[in-house]
Amino acid sequence: MRMPGNLPPDIAEAYQAAAEKNVLAALNPDVFFGYFSVCSDGQGHGGNTTFPGLDWGQSAEALLWLGRKAEVLASWEYVKKFQREDGLLPFAIIPDIAGRTVTVNGRPLTADAGGAVFVHWVPGNPLRTLANVTFLLLAEAIFAQTADRKWLADQIPWLRGAAGWLRNQITAEGLMPGGGFYIERPARLEFDGVNQCYSTHAVERTARLFEAAGEAGPAARCREAAARLTAGFRRHFWAADHCVEYIHPERGPISSHGLTDVDWAAIATGIAGERQIAVLWPQLKDNHDFIFSGMPTGISTRPETYEDWEMQGIDRHDLAAMGRVWYLECWARAQMGDQAGIRRLLGVVAGVGKADGWSWQERYYSKRTGFIGAFRMGRYCEYPANFIRIVHRFLPPG
Repeated sequence: MRMPGNLPPDIAEAYQAAAEKNVLAALNPDVFFGYFSVCSDGQGHGGNTTFPGLDWGQSAEALLWLGRKAEVLASWEYVKKFQREDGLLPFAIIPDIAGRTVTVNGRPLTADAGGAVFVHWVPGNPLRTLANVTFLLLAEAIFAQTADRKWLADQIPWLRGAAGWLRNQITAEGLMPGGGFYIERPARLEFDGVNQCYSTHAVERTARLFEAAGEAGPAARCREAAARLTAGFRRHFWAADHCVEYIHPERGPISSHGLTDVDWAAIATGIAGERQIAVLWPQLKDNHDFIFSGMPTGISTRPETYEDWEMQGIDRHDLAAMGRVWYLECWARAQMGDQAGIRRLLGVVAGVGKADGWSWQERYYSKRTGFIGAFRMGRYCEYPANFIRIVHRFLPPG
């Protein structure tokens, strides 16, 4: 395990616990070499399930930082086998329901013969683009740490497929459809601002991978797609002094829930223009309304304002603080040079984890949502994995 040498004692202690008691503890070679679960005890969300939509990428990158390249490459080989002919990757691989349709909250969830799930049970199919974006960004993380050009060259067919599928989704207006990028309820149908930001970042970074592999054509197509998405965001995702959260196919732009994770994402990925960032940053920097139950970062500063139609009559599961949003906040702070803010938030997350026996929850709810404790999933690896990623990516070496 590579422990950075510049960490204050409380953050160093939390880093070690995040690694040893969570991310490394989730490795389970009894399933297959390279397998890791989303909960370190192998209980929550299935002990043999893989989630190529986000969870997989977060933990895999953390494992790379912890020196476990062999396991990450083995997991990569496992996931890429499930890529469809059109380039789409599954957001979940659930061997226990392979070849079957099961019911979740009264709605169908179907897995193919290998257990790959491509369509979400929530109406509108949120998370549609998530696996492809995660796949492309993990490829970038692997290459950044290994500089292995042979490995990169060998992955080109799969990267072409994943990037090509993503590019083919872009509308004539430069928008990326797909509903909620990393949330399910609300599903943010049909154009989610976080999706627009992450998709732009993913295809731009993939262009660099193609260039490194001597693939000029795919690189140029990715750069053109990134430019279209950037222009689309700046045209459609601005509401006077903050970002539009999502664009509903019938109700139009939704921007009524205060500041949201889209505002963090716009700064983090650089998709917002300079004038927009100048308006956003003073509102975001010291905003305590993103803290839910003592944890960063909630998806909105006004979670109580979401309406029932936005939840499609299901529940308010994702009106919460989550590690994925916290990562975006720290990324945005790094872009703005706010090292003090990043260190402060690392200390907050460290303190909550320590108080809970070095375990972190999947979600932390705000009392303002009236949805406290409904989904307490312990030993979830998202906060620990992102703790490691934030330390390495956003704190300067010292």
